[in-house]
Amino acid sequence: MEIQETLWNYIINETLGGRLPEGFDGDYDLIDSGTLDSFKMMNLIIYFEQHYQVEFGINDIVPKHFKSVNALVAFLRNKLG
Repeated sequence: MEIQETLWNYIINETLGGRLPEGFDGDYDLIDSGTLDSFKMMNLIIYFEQHYQVEFGINDIVPKHFKSVNALVAFLRNKLG
């Protein structure tokens, strides 16, 4: 499964409880909308670390990387090389 599809499914099922908010797309603001709070962000990081065998440093945990699905996909692809 591709990174974007995997991430999309994770956010829809684990973060949104399977319910999509109106206007939800790849650029939907996950932080300003309240979709991702600090707890959910940490769960997402743990998921990334376990699923993709990557490590997150303190400098990786910044809002611009978690702003949207598209931002997360770009960040994770960069992290994976």
